[in-house]
Amino acid sequence: MKKRIALIFLIIFSFLNPLYAQELKTLSLQECIDIALKKNPDILASKSTVEKSFFKIGEARSGYFPEIDLSLGYQRTYQESKTGEEYSKQYSGQINLTQTLFDFGKTSKQVQVQEELYKSTQWQDKDTLLQTIYNVKEAYFSVLKAKKQKETALEVIRQSKRHLDLAKGFYEVGLKPKIEVTKAEVELSNATLNLITAEKQLSQALLNLKVAMGAVDMQDFDIRQEEYAVRKLDEKELLDIAIERNPQLQAIKFNKQASISTEELVKKEYMPKFTGSASYGYLNEDFPLDKKWTLFLQMSLPLFSGWSTTYKLKQAKADTTYYSYKEDSIRQQITSQIKNLFVQLKEASQKIETLKIALKQAKENLDLAMGRYEVGIGSSIEVVDAIVLYEQTNTQYWQAIYDYNVTYAQIQKTVGWAE
Repeated sequence: MKKRIALIFLIIFSFLNPLYAQELKTLSLQECIDIALKKNPDILASKSTVEKSFFKIGEARSGYFPEIDLSLGYQRTYQESKTGEEYSKQYSGQINLTQTLFDFGKTSKQVQVQEELYKSTQWQDKDTLLQTIYNVKEAYFSVLKAKKQKETALEVIRQSKRHLDLAKGFYEVGLKPKIEVTKAEVELSNATLNLITAEKQLSQALLNLKVAMGAVDMQDFDIRQEEYAVRKLDEKELLDIAIERNPQLQAIKFNKQASISTEELVKKEYMPKFTGSASYGYLNEDFPLDKKWTLFLQMSLPLFSGWSTTYKLKQAKADTTYYSYKEDSIRQQITSQIKNLFVQLKEASQKIETLKIALKQAKENLDLAMGRYEVGIGSSIEVVDAIVLYEQTNTQYWQAIYDYNVTYAQIQKTVGWAE
C-alpha cells in the first residue's frame, strides 16, 4: 500500500513540480485566429481558387483583342513527270491578324458570366475563412474546458490528500478504523486517475487547436482565459443580417445569376459572327522575296451543330432551376439554425447563472464536510460525497461556458461575422 501511495505522489509531483514544466508562451483567442489566417492550408487553397477565378475574367476579356501570330516557313518540293524530275523550293514569312468585329454581345456576356462566378468564389472564400475561424474558436474553448478540468482534478487530489492525512491521524490515535484510511487511499487513487485522464484530454484538445490553426508542428503553448459575458442579441435582426451576409447563400445567388447569364450566352450562339483577318508578309522561291498582303472579311452563321446548342441551353436552364431551389433551401436552413442557436444560447446562459451559485454552494459544502471530519464529528461518506459533488458541479459549469461560447461562435459564422 505504501508503494502505491508513493507512486500516486510521484504522479502528482510530475504534474505540479515546475522542474517538469517548461515556460509556455500564452496566446489569446485573437492571436490563434491570426495565426490560422496566415497558415491554415484551407484558407491558402481558397485564396488560390479566387485568383484562378479572377484570371478567368481576363481570359474572357481576351475576346475583345485581336489575335496576332507570326509564321516563318521553308518548303522543298519534288515532282516526277514524263519530261523528267523537278525540284522546287519556297521561302515565306508573314504576320497574321484576326479580330472579332461583331458577335452580338457574346464576348461581353462571357465576361459577365466569369465576373459573376468570381463574386461567387469570393463568397465561398469568405465561407472558408469563417469556418476556419469557427474551428479555431471551438478548439480554443475546448482547450479552456480541458484546462479547467485539469485544475479541478488537481483540487480534488488536494482535498483527497487532506482527507487521507486526517484519516491516518485519527487511525493512529484510535479514533477511526483502518477502513477509513483504506477508503481515503482509494479515493486518492481515483482522483489521480482522473488527473491522468484530464491531462490526456488537455493534450488532445491542444493538438486539435494546432490543427485548426494550420500549425500542427507548433510548440506547445498556454491559452489566455477569455472573459465570459452574456451577449444581448436580437433574433430577428440577426436573421435579417444572415440573409444578407451569409456567404453560402450569397455564393448560391451569384451562381444562379451566372446560370441565367449562361442561358443568354448560349442563345447568342444562334447569331452570326463577323470577323476580319489580315496578313502581311513575303514569299518567293529565292531571295529577295516578293511582298504579299491579304485582307479578309467573314461572316459565319451556325446552321446545324447536332443540337449541341439546344442541349447547352437546357443545361443552363437546369442549373438556374437547381440554384433557385438551393437558394431557398439554404435560406430555410439559416432561419432554422438561427432559431435553434438562440434556444441553445439561452439554455447555456441560464445554466451558467445557475451553476455559478451551485459551484459556490458545492465548495462551501466541501469545506463544511472537511471541517466536520477534521473535528471528528463527520464521516468519510460525507467527505467523499462533497468532493464528488464539487467535481461534478465544476465540470458542469465549464461545460456550460464551453457550450455558450461555441454556440455564439456558430451564430457569428452563420450571420457572416468574421470577428
